[in-house]
Amino acid sequence: MAGLIDVGIFDHIFAGALVLLNLVMQTAFSVILLTPAFMGEDFGTKIDSAREWRTSIAHDYKYMDLAGTSLVTRVCNGDGSVILSTVQATLVEHVNSFLGMEKKQFDLPVFQPGVLLCMLCIVLWTLCVYKVLVWGLGLQKMFLASQEDPCRPFLPDPVAEVLGALQHALWLLLTYTCRTVIATVLLIAGILWLARTTSISELMLNAVALNAILDVDEFLFVGMTPIKIQHAIQSLEPMQVKYSQRRSELESVVHFISLLVLVLLTYTLQLAPLTDAMLDLKNELCGGNQSFVVGFNPDSQLVHALVTPDVDDILIRNLSLGELAVNAHKATSPETTPKGHPKYLLFSSDRAAFNNDQTRSMELEASMVPFCIEDQVLTPGAVFFGDPALSFWVDALLRTSGASLGRLDVTSCQEMADLCDTVDGRLLRMTCGETCGCADPHRSAWFKVARHGCSPACLELGRATLLQGPCEDAGNDENWRKFWEIYPSAVSYFYGADVTQTMIWPVANQTIAAMLEDGCAALANFPLDPVTNTKWCDGMPALFRPLAAVCPRSCGCEQATELPTHCPMSCTVTGNAST
Repeated sequence: MAGLIDVGIFDHIFAGALVLLNLVMQTAFSVILLTPAFMGEDFGTKIDSAREWRTSIAHDYKYMDLAGTSLVTRVCNGDGSVILSTVQATLVEHVNSFLGMEKKQFDLPVFQPGVLLCMLCIVLWTLCVYKVLVWGLGLQKMFLASQEDPCRPFLPDPVAEVLGALQHALWLLLTYTCRTVIATVLLIAGILWLARTTSISELMLNAVALNAILDVDEFLFVGMTPIKIQHAIQSLEPMQVKYSQRRSELESVVHFISLLVLVLLTYTLQLAPLTDAMLDLKNELCGGNQSFVVGFNPDSQLVHALVTPDVDDILIRNLSLGELAVNAHKATSPETTPKGHPKYLLFSSDRAAFNNDQTRSMELEASMVPFCIEDQVLTPGAVFFGDPALSFWVDALLRTSGASLGRLDVTSCQEMADLCDTVDGRLLRMTCGETCGCADPHRSAWFKVARHGCSPACLELGRATLLQGPCEDAGNDENWRKFWEIYPSAVSYFYGADVTQTMIWPVANQTIAAMLEDGCAALANFPLDPVTNTKWCDGMPALFRPLAAVCPRSCGCEQATELPTHCPMSCTVTGNAST
């Protein structure tokens, strides 16, 4: 056009450069859209990585939160605090929103908003491209009409006089071919790109971005084309092209069939497989049992598992001990600001000490306390009662031991006396050694060992009391009955399995019945625990202290050549007198 209008040399060159720039830009966009780097991998390829994530990371105990929730449970239920596996969390979110599924839903719903919106965006993009193709057809019709009616040339004078029929044809063919090829490539690339967009919120943005590519020529024309050329083009008079009814209906049929075929092919070849892949992906990421974690012991070569809270438990659960400690110290409000000293936290001096404190066993923790805490710090009139430094430390221990067992803001050991013989009462036994019976050799023997919280200092107090006691068997009192009532839960905890479901349980149950009926005398017939294969009289350092403390005669303390430490001193005197 620039060559047909009286414009300057620079305008002529610049207009040609703009045409070339338009061609290069749209071609470059087309090429980039079709590259794997832009298009990305097929959604189905994510299924293998999802399967690998589920089997190698999702159930790893190292990735539990402070509440003991597994990583897979957090990812699949939209936990906003997840900082690991954010890629998987985003995928789950996209699948749920695209398919209109609930977090716990694993079947396709009837209404799938992402599929519907994707089809609408593809139709919108198709119409945008179709507009370009129709423009080319319209240009061709105008050219043919101008050839049929020499009185209505395609271009106004003097342009019509300059261009011959051959020049018209070549110019039209070149323009229409270039735009048709580019539009077709953009149509295919755009449909593939939209069909691979899994974020429902990005679909509309992507469709608008694609439309902007087609409008590059218009942007260049309005913004940069020389004014004289713009005026010449805008001054062109409209032409009337005659349409027969048959031709109009034929075009309508072609338009309808083309759009219908495009929609059906797009859904069949792109969206239906995408929907199936999304469903498979969610099943791999979140299907089945989410509420467990595993850990591998390289020494024993065993894989151990732990049941974790599921999503329903998370909704109704209380804060875990770690979360309580953080909440009480985060200082984001007056209620979460500690008054002088931490409520639950015990701060380490440095990173090395922190690492040691985290991994220290209860047995070692209890042995580091050189005195019986309750006896020396919490009892009025004791040596360290009211000591400022020790009081804050012991108060934190007391509150933490209560919180770990579901009792908040406790102020004394007596408030938790009923929890002393629970499996998880280790810290309570270390803090409240007297109340929990660590210093009383006649209390129920379960968990009265250093491994379960009783400090050696408290146990030594009990041993001193035992040495001064009589060499007589205790009766079938409450402590004796309590020991045998706790037996199933204590041994089940030790093995991590319900021993009442094993084949050896009838034998163990027979032992319990005999002990409850005959008391210490039953030790003569049942000297061994059938489950742990431990002598009752000698005790088990990992689980219970010796029953010789309450049954010295039945345990043979009188006949011992060298008095064991778990026998009263009076048994030596009795034994010598008998001799």
